[in-house]
Amino acid sequence: MLDSLRGVSILEVGAMTPGKYCGFLMVGWGARSMRIERTGGDGGISNEDLQLNRGKQSKVLNLRDPSDRGTLLDLAREADVLIECYRPGVTARLGIDYDTIQAINERIIYCSLTGFGQAGGEANRAAYDLLFMAETGLLHALQGGNGDPASPQTYLADAAAGLTAAFAITSALHARGRTRRGRHIDLSIQESLFSFLSVSHGTRRGGEAVSGGESAQRSRRPIYNIYTARDGRAIALTALSEASGRALFRYFRDEERWRDGHDFGELGAKAKAFLARCFLANDAAYWVQTLGRLDIEIALVQRPEDAFDNEQLRARNMLLETTDHLGQPLRQIGYPATSHAAPALDPAPINQTDAKRKTV
Repeated sequence: MLDSLRGVSILEVGAMTPGKYCGFLMVGWGARSMRIERTGGDGGISNEDLQLNRGKQSKVLNLRDPSDRGTLLDLAREADVLIECYRPGVTARLGIDYDTIQAINERIIYCSLTGFGQAGGEANRAAYDLLFMAETGLLHALQGGNGDPASPQTYLADAAAGLTAAFAITSALHARGRTRRGRHIDLSIQESLFSFLSVSHGTRRGGEAVSGGESAQRSRRPIYNIYTARDGRAIALTALSEASGRALFRYFRDEERWRDGHDFGELGAKAKAFLARCFLANDAAYWVQTLGRLDIEIALVQRPEDAFDNEQLRARNMLLETTDHLGQPLRQIGYPATSHAAPALDPAPINQTDAKRKTV
């Protein structure tokens, strides 16, 4: 995948986190990306930009200024892809909407990545990641469907939209190889995130849920659950197969109970209490090592920072030793599907701004 998009040039215009992540993925797969930054910034760089803008270039433009707008149009004439994250109507007011860009570059893949899409009653509604997770039902599903909901510590909606955009753009580039024409991609964060529920809650019939029940039941099974070990650390157990379920209860000297491990009623409650008592007998790392050797699916519940020491991720080149713009060492998340070699990319660019210019 390292050179799959070699030769593809991208413009990121007004791109927020989802657009940055889309560009991040595509740069990791060989594309070149130029970010158009607003004027008036402080010339600094955020932690998000250190990661998501790695390997990109940037140019500061005030798109209300005719000269700067002309510079953008010149760049768009030669670009393969333009990603914009403005609210509907803004690009038309700026004179950089799809029709304008397509008129000077009929091969452009123009991706409008917004909260709710270009059409519909809520197209201009403002929203952030947590709201999308709440309204699509994903937050409820992730938190087990009960208890007091808590705000997640990551931005899954932004990641879902960026990933979906990268796939949609790459698909459009493939189609352009046949038609020699570009297209306008109208993609919303809301629909990107909602599509993730297809794997568990994707169907209703006659107003009733057809899917979702199985995944909800699975989440309550004793052998598909989270337990606390003696040292207070949490472990995730997913011993769903008969072989691993039997091995688990055999280790705890009660093999015949393995069927109860699939029950989500009274027998399941007793099996869960049994396992909970067993896991309190030793530390989490002991259980992961000991039961893992028996081919029982078990893992520590880790913090994100702990995963930066994961040897399998390192073996897959998902942990990169990089530097920032000052040459200071960093360890950063790499690019999926690039397991054979990690791309050597420049640090994220610093935004050199002109304080005399107005922002868009």
